[in-house]
Amino acid sequence: MPKVIGYTPPYLSRPSPGSKIFSDPDPQSPADTSKQSSYIGSKSASQAAYQGPRRLIASRGTETFTVVGNRIRWADLAAVRDEWEENTQSGTSRFGLSRSATTEGGTEGSVYRILISPSGFFLAICTEHTVHIAVLPDSSRLKEQDRSPLKVKTYQLGPTVHVIPESPLASVLWHPLANATTSTDCLVTVTAEAAVRLWEFDKSSNWSLDRPKLAIDLPKLADGVSCDQDFEPSAFGKTRGFSVDAFDMEVSAAVFGGRAGAHESAWASMTLWIAMRNGDIYALCPLLPSKWKPTSTTIPSLTTAAVSRMALINDDETDIDDRRAADQQYEWVQEIDEEEPEIHRSTDSLGQFEVRFRPQNPSAIPRLQGPFTIFPEDDDTEIEISDMYVFAARLDEDDLFDGEDDEDIHDPVGTPVPFTTICVATPDNQIFIAIDLDGVTGQWLPKKRKNAFSIPTSDAEHLTLIETLTLPDQSSKSPPNWPLFTPDVAYNYALFLNTTDRIHYFDLTDWVFQLGAELTGTEAVDPGLQARLETRCQDQITLLEKLLDNVEPSEILSAPAIIDDDSLGFMLLSPTNLGCHGIIFQPNYYKVPTLTPSFTDLSASSPSRMNSQLVKMPESTIDTVPTREPYSPARVFYENQHLPLDSLRKKLPLHLKKSVTERPMKLSPAMLEVMTVTHRVVGVQSTYLENAAAELFRRCERLRNELSSQVEQMTLLAQQLKRLSATEGEDEDGEAHQIRSPEQRFHDAKEKQKKLVARYEALRRRVGRAGSAKRELSSKEVAWIEEIGTLGKNVGVSSEENQQQQRGDEGTNLDRRFDTVKNLTHSLISESQQIAKHQSSPKALPARLEASTSSISNSSITPSMSASQITIRSGTTASPSGSTLSAGFSVSSRLQKERIADVMGLVEREGAVIEAAMKRLERLRTEY
Repeated sequence: MPKVIGYTPPYLSRPSPGSKIFSDPDPQSPADTSKQSSYIGSKSASQAAYQGPRRLIASRGTETFTVVGNRIRWADLAAVRDEWEENTQSGTSRFGLSRSATTEGGTEGSVYRILISPSGFFLAICTEHTVHIAVLPDSSRLKEQDRSPLKVKTYQLGPTVHVIPESPLASVLWHPLANATTSTDCLVTVTAEAAVRLWEFDKSSNWSLDRPKLAIDLPKLADGVSCDQDFEPSAFGKTRGFSVDAFDMEVSAAVFGGRAGAHESAWASMTLWIAMRNGDIYALCPLLPSKWKPTSTTIPSLTTAAVSRMALINDDETDIDDRRAADQQYEWVQEIDEEEPEIHRSTDSLGQFEVRFRPQNPSAIPRLQGPFTIFPEDDDTEIEISDMYVFAARLDEDDLFDGEDDEDIHDPVGTPVPFTTICVATPDNQIFIAIDLDGVTGQWLPKKRKNAFSIPTSDAEHLTLIETLTLPDQSSKSPPNWPLFTPDVAYNYALFLNTTDRIHYFDLTDWVFQLGAELTGTEAVDPGLQARLETRCQDQITLLEKLLDNVEPSEILSAPAIIDDDSLGFMLLSPTNLGCHGIIFQPNYYKVPTLTPSFTDLSASSPSRMNSQLVKMPESTIDTVPTREPYSPARVFYENQHLPLDSLRKKLPLHLKKSVTERPMKLSPAMLEVMTVTHRVVGVQSTYLENAAAELFRRCERLRNELSSQVEQMTLLAQQLKRLSATEGEDEDGEAHQIRSPEQRFHDAKEKQKKLVARYEALRRRVGRAGSAKRELSSKEVAWIEEIGTLGKNVGVSSEENQQQQRGDEGTNLDRRFDTVKNLTHSLISESQQIAKHQSSPKALPARLEASTSSISNSSITPSMSASQITIRSGTTASPSGSTLSAGFSVSSRLQKERIADVMGLVEREGAVIEAAMKRLERLRTEY
């Protein structure tokens, strides 16, 4: 969620000259009925009756186009800011970096919407019934010395189609996949009577401006049974019969399902979603111009989806309609694959892009899919939709490009999202968020056949309603409320929502990617998936924040424009009939490497791919002071004070005018009436002035109180700092000394650390010497040793307890080996004696001698006696037995001598090892 760091910039606030960009600096005096202002706040009958979207500002980089009256004000905000800073420093008030633009032929009625094409070459100027395409001038025209209004060349779309008696316009959209150039582009218009027209205009061809390339009447298409039928809307002037669809299919909003992004689903950018007043939602897919520009993933995604769907079809079990839809998609995609694309070079870079032709089979007009409803069947809730926005599903590029050798053909886009998210707003300030798990793909009506008749299905398809948000009620205002969505430039799943007097922001990013990661898990579905999904749906789905609500009752907010520029920052501008409201966000918010958010998994054993690929920018640990929108003087201070009296004077009859201005004033009923009306007008004007002055007085008093409270807070903070400094500045004896710098304090801390380490080492050696006397330690000494160990850990010194323990284990091991050698020696001597006594039984002697010899040779532990002693005893023991063995068992003396020599050599080696071990053991005991 963006962090608000400021409000309307000073160079766009009164009394700065930049505020004139969004207001009329020269009000008419006297008022002229032939030149009525078309402010959105005027109380004319046409303005009061209008109910629809208001988008009175558009941006192109740092340039803004704002509707002021019947003119369009054009300015470069970066240049306006620079000139304001220069004028502030020099003390001048020169201002001339904005220009007014007027259309050549003029517009019929008030302008309610302006939309800049994605290419930045054209501007769509929309009234309630008409659409004009203006060719935008070059930015260098703003630097000209001539400040006169600039005449802009405009072209009207369909002079005989969009006319006053016909249905008003419900939505105007630029096609995201259009092959836009400096002279051509594609625009889609949708009227309230559900007539969709696709315009591929060329400013050099008047015919392309008179008739659309595609014209579709949605009520006819809903009842259509074949793609060979005529679905064009009725011509102008023809009477229409009664139809139930005239009430059920009254369009309120339309939007494309994608923004031509490479990470989006291939069908998203060619799907037109249409919302009806009664809450029903329809979809047209695919709706393409005759020449369209696919993204890098569009063709591979379409081919993969069509082939996969054909492979899953089973002739015995698949429904006939599903089989026909799969065949149509395969035929449509096959025509795209067999086509040789046109390669064009981009104008803004050295890259190239493809341009393809729209397939003609099965048809250029798709089937109308829907209606989609966001409420379950058992819910009878009825809503009125004011606007709709659709978040496209995200591709799984790992599966799409699986097996490709070239790793540079695509960039990772993060966690895939296999569902479409739909947001719906109502005039009652309610927001409904639903998801479409099945998705919308291309569908067409069947070809016309003989003796074949099919009834189109009209069953509603239910979307999955996720959450319902209710915004605060709007203030009591006469104009109707019409909430509008504006997408965020930082996150793909975030929106700004403006009502009549408020601007809200809500973000679905974290929840959408968490749910997408759960639904696209590659591992097997575990029993905990349902519980995790229920937990995610029960938690908070969207982050809602109110950004702006400090609007005067006479102001009506327009849909904002989002400006994202390195020089200006990240800001939002929303014009009104009295000026402009702005919000400045934290710059680091939109400088994010990718658009996938980081989140925490609910379960460590989750089978889904919950690995996030985004590292958000770390927020500053120092929080800025909360800001609020600065005070803007009331409009009554800047209005022409003579305008009400001049208007009243103009309405007076001729004889009363002469009696008031030329003749001496006489008391009469007519003059009393004039004075009474004048008193009412002056009274209303003085009331406005009194209220504005009172508001200014209240704000001044509040400013004084806030300043005094802040001074008190700063005083208390200064006192606390002095106390802390004084406490830190006292030495051990309590005497104060000079306050040390942070570098000095850090150096002192390091010195103190070194002293603690040296003290710990000294105590450790002392404890080691005390333990070498082999006496039991007292309880105080044991506690002292534990305290020293704890101190060592706190200080950060690595203890040598492991080394001491290792040495102690080694000494214990040597003692154990020494005891074992002694036992073996005694057993060997006893066995030798027994052999000498029992010479009468020679059969057991070789076995015993062999066992004794093998025990000595296989053991790594030797007797504790010296090698000479062992040799003498072994010799005396073996000497008498040698003759006996050779005589009784025919064992050669040579073999006996060799065996005894081997045993003696082994004993000597082991004896040397034992002597070295004994010396080492004595040395270790001496050290300890």
